[in-house]
Amino acid sequence: MVADLEVWALTGDEELRSALNDPRFRRNWRTWKALNAGQIPPDHPVAAMVHLDNMLTADGDEHRRLRGLISQAFTPRRIEALRPAVEQITGELLDRLAERPDATVDLKEELAYPLSIAVFSELFGFERSDHDRMRAMVATAFSGGSPEEVRRMRAEVDAFLSELVEVKRAHPGPDMTSALVAAREEGDRLSDAELRDTLWLMVTAGFETTASALVNGIRTLLDHRDQLALARTGKVAWPAVVEEVLRHSTSVAVLPFLFAGEDVEIGGVTVREGEPLLLAYLAANLDTRRYGESAEEFDLTEERPRHLGLGHGPHTCLGAALARMELQTAMEGLFLRFPDLALAEERPQELPSVFIHSPLTLPARLGTAASASA
Repeated sequence: MVADLEVWALTGDEELRSALNDPRFRRNWRTWKALNAGQIPPDHPVAAMVHLDNMLTADGDEHRRLRGLISQAFTPRRIEALRPAVEQITGELLDRLAERPDATVDLKEELAYPLSIAVFSELFGFERSDHDRMRAMVATAFSGGSPEEVRRMRAEVDAFLSELVEVKRAHPGPDMTSALVAAREEGDRLSDAELRDTLWLMVTAGFETTASALVNGIRTLLDHRDQLALARTGKVAWPAVVEEVLRHSTSVAVLPFLFAGEDVEIGGVTVREGEPLLLAYLAANLDTRRYGESAEEFDLTEERPRHLGLGHGPHTCLGAALARMELQTAMEGLFLRFPDLALAEERPQELPSVFIHSPLTLPARLGTAASASA
């Protein structure tokens, strides 16, 4: 059950991969019988996540059309061009932390969020003054708040994005938001609703998931110091660390929904036409049938099959390369800069979210910092 919705959940790797590639399952919310029949209101906290028109809720040609537009932001060349900014932002944040060697700091608030929001803003042209507003809206979207909170949030989102579009229309820049606005102005395949909902998708997916994955990686490595030592000494490469973090401790625990376009049997269950399926990525990443009996263990020495931490099939995360870059840069920089880093709380409070798996905060004791060039 998710936020009082009774739905089937795909928790096995094989079933989830199969469903993500099966054209009998749809992403479009118009396939959801209960929503169309008025049994589920559109301002239901979970329904509000999918009651949109963007590439995450589109299928077939519509999905390819929308993904083609936004994929301009995530070409290999454009992502690689962001590397200096990612390294500079990370270095500045670590420098600030190094000024407080005896302090207990919240690494989510003082490293993960500032890094992920700054990189996202660099790519999409958001102002620093927008950051707090963006975080508040995304927190409401992922928390599964009340219908009243959802309605207020959606009204604020619409106002925020309308303001943004007007600014970019009047003062376009080299950012991806300006490119999307220009595509709309030129009549190039974006309706008003698609423009707004595509920008909202970018905001919701653009920084919370990466920030939470970074925090998960830091916490997991500090909980497994034998594994951390392998990375620090170079016995395991940092890209391999990132992959195991994304498998074992992915920040996206579940996502809504796939909808059956017809009666479909999967995993020994018949999903009726119009019924929703919840995508349980974290559970699938710990599936012993795919990853062996040690699936629930964080082990950098184990050779694992490809995970689902960044999706699969037509809807694989467009920002996967950027997320990997941020995670590697930040984790490597943090752990080499602060050799005595330790958690200040054994079990920090979890983020109150239906979808995101991550601690709400990550208090840590820094210890003495090594030099930035070490």
